[in-house]
Amino acid sequence: MEKSELLEESTGGPKCCAGGISSPTGCCAHKRYIIVALLFFGMVIVNAQRVNIGVTVIEFLEKTPDTNSENCTSNICNLNWSPQMVGFLHAVFYIGIFVSQIPFGYLVTVFASHRLFGGCVLCTCLLNLFIPISISTPALSYGFTCFIRLMQGLIEGVLYPSCYDVLRIWSLPEEKSRMGSTVLTGAYIGPTIGMVVSGLLTDYCGWAYVFYVHGLAGVVWFCFWAFLAYERPSVHPTISADERTLIETRQGEAALIYEHDKVPWIAIFTSLPVYALVICNFARSFVYYMLLTNQPSYLYFLEFTIAENGLYSSLPYAVMALFCIFSGMVADFMMSRPRFTHTFVRKLFTSVGYGAEAVFFFALALTEDRYLAVVFLTLGVGLSGIAIAGWQVNHLDLAPRYAGILVAITMTFGTLAGVFNPLIVAAMTREQTLANWHNVFWLTGCVMTGAAIFYLVFGSGDRQTWATPKPPPQQVISKGDPLAAKPYGVFSAQYSRPHSVKEETKVDKPETVDSTSDDMEDPSEVDSTEFNGNAPEYTATTKRRKSGTSRERRET
Repeated sequence: MEKSELLEESTGGPKCCAGGISSPTGCCAHKRYIIVALLFFGMVIVNAQRVNIGVTVIEFLEKTPDTNSENCTSNICNLNWSPQMVGFLHAVFYIGIFVSQIPFGYLVTVFASHRLFGGCVLCTCLLNLFIPISISTPALSYGFTCFIRLMQGLIEGVLYPSCYDVLRIWSLPEEKSRMGSTVLTGAYIGPTIGMVVSGLLTDYCGWAYVFYVHGLAGVVWFCFWAFLAYERPSVHPTISADERTLIETRQGEAALIYEHDKVPWIAIFTSLPVYALVICNFARSFVYYMLLTNQPSYLYFLEFTIAENGLYSSLPYAVMALFCIFSGMVADFMMSRPRFTHTFVRKLFTSVGYGAEAVFFFALALTEDRYLAVVFLTLGVGLSGIAIAGWQVNHLDLAPRYAGILVAITMTFGTLAGVFNPLIVAAMTREQTLANWHNVFWLTGCVMTGAAIFYLVFGSGDRQTWATPKPPPQQVISKGDPLAAKPYGVFSAQYSRPHSVKEETKVDKPETVDSTSDDMEDPSEVDSTEFNGNAPEYTATTKRRKSGTSRERRET
């Protein structure tokens, strides 16, 4: 059936809901764009507050407070924190993420992922409000601050798995590159905003306001998320029938939920394309966390002021955000053409993005001019945004149903870079010399080069054979009931693609059920659900026992 026919009513052509945004297919796409926008701003807020410590601690280490005072003033704290202590403060946060990501990756297959995402943003932002109290209290100071950062890390372990699962549910296959790139841009533009805001607030308002502003921003965001976000299109109270039909039909089998669906752990951990994502994630995290925690220190070494530091630290991520969005649109366009395969597009964007970043990091290791260093840093990190439309949305290609689990696994290994990178950089830059910083950049360029080569050899853009559950003996669970999936209970129903007036409704012939069968359950209970999966049309028949015969009914 043609796209236009799918969305037509018997009386005419495609419609668009009031106030909606028309898509090329003629269908209102308003609700899924709202979800994507909220995901974007959630990622911005969480990643913006991650740089709070990195920026404010420079103020603590740079200035010498009054030794007769045990308390913090508006801009100065009497802290005796060494660079190694600061490095551990960064590392303990990523230890928390490392520990919690895979467990949370599994939980997104059990609980509503939109609730996990919203709860993650709210809780980590509330904890951020307590950091100024911890730092300014002599009896707490470093130890309790480390504890808060550890708790934030444990909570943020669910951030990416739940984000990818929400994207899987609300995005169309032909839109996943640009929607995924848009949302993930928030993860990189967040530090841009965070560094600028943190630098300005520290200079003009006081260091404590850095934590208060970011924490309250997350609370405000959660208010919008709680009222506007829903688990899936089938339970959204105000979504148009056209948009719901479009999303569910285009997603096909990937939109269905199975009662006894088991995660193929062995297949996942023995898949080379998955390991290609692991290597890419490690390399990306190595650069990301290195800049997130040490870029302000490097620019301070180059004798930029705090305000200049915040501005120049934000430039790489601003350029990266532009390339992220642009690359997503170009990738979707290329994959809509028969001549370009998914594998080719993913490898092209990954190799170009990582290759360009490696080249500029090598150039950064050779320059001594501080303004030229800012240019190389900006171009290197900015061009790496092209790779977002390569490996980073590749999770949705390999296994849409298990995208949350895949990103939990790859992010777990990537977080190892966040754990060890601050410690490595702190050890390499124990003596603040330009040569030591150049050694850091040489190492970073080599890591990016190795990741690009590994992905070119082992990466893939095709859905893996283990990514689709086998129809028997799984039982199709309704997409219409948010409490359908475990652990809430079992509710069996069917999903059938709406048909136009030109089509005949397909009805399966009644099937005789042996009344003496031992497999029959109580007459009031659903016995089984069958899934006839010739995508993109799906029908499921629910059989009940009554007076020794079976009856089939078709639900919409």
